[in-house]
Amino acid sequence: MLKRVFFIIGLLIIYGSLYPFNFHAAPVGAWAKFFASWHTFTGRGDALSNILLFAPFGYFAVLAYGRKVWLIITPLALAVGVQVLQIYLPGRDANLQDVFWNMLGTGLGGGMALLSWPRPSGLGTTGDRRVNAALLLIGSWLAYRLMPFVPSIDWQQFKDSLKPLLLHPQFSYVGLLHDAVAWAVVAYLWSLLCHSKNAGLWLLILISGVFSLEVLIVKNTISLTNVLGAALGVGLWWLWLRRAPSGYVILILLLMLSLLLSGLAPFQLRTVPGNFYWLPFHGFLGGSMMINISVVFEKGFFYGALILLLQKESGRFLFAVVSACLLTLTIEIGQVFVYGRTAEITDPVLVLLIAMALRAVTTGSPVRRVSGSGR
Repeated sequence: MLKRVFFIIGLLIIYGSLYPFNFHAAPVGAWAKFFASWHTFTGRGDALSNILLFAPFGYFAVLAYGRKVWLIITPLALAVGVQVLQIYLPGRDANLQDVFWNMLGTGLGGGMALLSWPRPSGLGTTGDRRVNAALLLIGSWLAYRLMPFVPSIDWQQFKDSLKPLLLHPQFSYVGLLHDAVAWAVVAYLWSLLCHSKNAGLWLLILISGVFSLEVLIVKNTISLTNVLGAALGVGLWWLWLRRAPSGYVILILLLMLSLLLSGLAPFQLRTVPGNFYWLPFHGFLGGSMMINISVVFEKGFFYGALILLLQKESGRFLFAVVSACLLTLTIEIGQVFVYGRTAEITDPVLVLLIAMALRAVTTGSPVRRVSGSGR
């Protein structure tokens, strides 16, 4: 399973980098511009996007194959290859410096796989294996909240971050449900990671840390909905859901309701149904890569949590995956009739990819400790 995930991530990188595959002859001077681009910095957002794009590739490469010399050559060839081919794609900006960021992302991902805490145990108990999934999902939620990870020590930045909370309080019932369910799920996942008698206190410290970092990170704001959602979610879990006989079922239903409402907001029906796009990642292949990666983190968290909770209650992984696929497909079909939404096959595909990643980190083999240079 780890090898499959590794190859699929590689194919997705190629797909996203070379879409729509409308190759043309390279314009005059394109190669000279390409070779001169190694010192052209295109911005922090672009650099971070390229790092995050290759981090999963390095992570699953090391998990699947261990520490091999060819694992350095493969991402390098992939990174250089897609940049070279982008020379022949109108609308793409081939840049040699992106290769550096890609390799840095691969190294960071591979380094995480060599650490003990984010690496699948594979040989442990069922509870141990669930820890791997909990780490992956909590990491996805924190990454979504803390994008683009660039801090700023600027007083105006602090004020701008807090304006939606203190000066212009923003509130949304759909957003409140979204955040409350998310933090309730985080509280459940935290219970798998932290067995200390002070687990609740550590969770509050984690949440406080996230909000504090959001104030420091550029392009981030904190709203009244965010704060109330966190308080409501943690309160629901610690005071009710974890003790209720049907607590997990209720959490699953709330999670499904949140996905449904978030997917169909603002609930303005079209007079004429819109299009349904069968091309995977149609909406991701344009616009800001940073925003697209943020959306992937968010959906990865919610869809992964739904699969994990459905599997816990049913005891069947396949049932959990099929149910999550059907729910997302239903939402996408509903978006055909709603203004402001793009209906496409991407989310059901994302569910399958997330399911494979969860399966890999909960059943995969541990990293092989090999000696020598590449045997």
